[in-house]
Amino acid sequence: MTGKCIPSVNGGILWGDEVNKRFYLYGGEWNDGFALRSYHLFSYDILGDKWDDFGTPDISPPPSIASYGAGVGVSQTGMGYYLGGWISKASMTGWDDPRTMSSNFYAYNYDTGEFTNLESPDKQARAEGGMVWLPAGDALGLLVYMGGLVSEEGEDSEDPQPFDEVFVFDAQSNRWFTQKTTGQIPQNRRQFCIDVAWAPDKSSFNIYLWGGLSAPPPVVNTTSFADVYILTIPSFTWVKAWPDSPGNGTSPPEFGHYSSSCNMLKNMSQLFVIGGTYTDTDACDNETYWALYDPNVTTNVIPKDVYDIVGGDKEGGATVKEPEDGFDSNNELLKVLLTRRPSIAERSPTRQVSPSPTASTTETPSSSPSGSKLSTGGIVGISIGSVVGLAVIVTVWYCIGKRVVRRREERRRSQMTQPQPQPQYYSGYQVSHQGMVSPQTSNGHNSMGYWGSQPSSPQMANPHGANSPPPTELPAEHPAYHGRDVSEVSELGMNKGNVSPLGIVPTQGHSPPPPPGPVMMP
Repeated sequence: MTGKCIPSVNGGILWGDEVNKRFYLYGGEWNDGFALRSYHLFSYDILGDKWDDFGTPDISPPPSIASYGAGVGVSQTGMGYYLGGWISKASMTGWDDPRTMSSNFYAYNYDTGEFTNLESPDKQARAEGGMVWLPAGDALGLLVYMGGLVSEEGEDSEDPQPFDEVFVFDAQSNRWFTQKTTGQIPQNRRQFCIDVAWAPDKSSFNIYLWGGLSAPPPVVNTTSFADVYILTIPSFTWVKAWPDSPGNGTSPPEFGHYSSSCNMLKNMSQLFVIGGTYTDTDACDNETYWALYDPNVTTNVIPKDVYDIVGGDKEGGATVKEPEDGFDSNNELLKVLLTRRPSIAERSPTRQVSPSPTASTTETPSSSPSGSKLSTGGIVGISIGSVVGLAVIVTVWYCIGKRVVRRREERRRSQMTQPQPQPQYYSGYQVSHQGMVSPQTSNGHNSMGYWGSQPSSPQMANPHGANSPPPTELPAEHPAYHGRDVSEVSELGMNKGNVSPLGIVPTQGHSPPPPPGPVMMP
């Protein structure tokens, strides 16, 4: 599928499917300012390095496509979720009303391709919040939604959703719970990013929140944030992890950052903050919690800031099992669900994701010489012989060139008193005025570009001038390509801060973080 067929959007979600090696692109606003065609679900095939069009969602009525909603993909259960967002003419065709917040909550089954319209929390429209999945409760786990904006049912309002309460969804029973939180509660915000890491013994689930854009009314005078909070569950306690300042203090305004993605990697041992927009500058913060990516850090541990409050140690063993003031009324079932650790059946891929048996089978060597495979020594011998042969050819070519030059010089000396002759040609070579030999075509034009003083095309020009020595017979290896596979070379020139390899164009004003980006060690 060509790139022209893939919509360039912002504010959508990529649901990841590790089992089938795919990403699914859902929602988002077209960068053209209006949707160019009706919505199709696109999937990026990681193995085939291509996009597949899965057509319109099989659901009636068709989904109202939104942008800047809260989405999460759960590879363990094979489900993708998307809650709320903004519906506009930029997100879906046929929309003539003003930009409106959505109360829709959709689920997508990776294996069956089925879309489902689920119940949203309190039926109110929401946008620009965040959602994560927890391996707790029953077979499909639990979802936790927080923050962003909310619009009262039947009203055209944009109010902040405070972080002193969060919403928990039991995917098995299709039921929402509202739970109050305590601790160092974050400032109202939207377009923040969150991800979760759980203790090795799953005694606590810790949701990391980073940055975001201020949602009125602000408590502190700032446009966007550069801070880290952790919501630890089941105690539903907020912990301010960074910066180490009292209250709602955040980093200087120039570090404010929003519309990023938070990504736990290496067994949830490191949190990557990728992309987004700096409101005031392109500077990046690098303080106590922040560091560069460390491939040697692969073990998830609980931060001291957390286990000082919930008990236990870095390995888990949390002793605080419920909120400070107890669970909210009607949340007895939520209390029970948070004590369960479901046994999730391992999914099987619905397509071929590994090499076929025939491709990995070793053939029996044939007794016929023509059918036998070359040994490593034979391949090396051929390679060395080829290089030696090439060196001989180049040497002969060089000697012939010197002989031609010498003959031309002898003729010139013998005819010093005569008029300057026209250029002479010897077996397709013309003596250059700079003393170089230039291969010629039958019409006298230079056919090899970087050999002559006037290359046949600008692209072939010798950057060092006509007096430079002829190039080596083999291209020199660039240091950046050393040890890389051929398929990796093209990636070195990609501006990954501005163009996504999966076809999603970041929001206007995108400021890429310095490579490889801030990494937080949980």
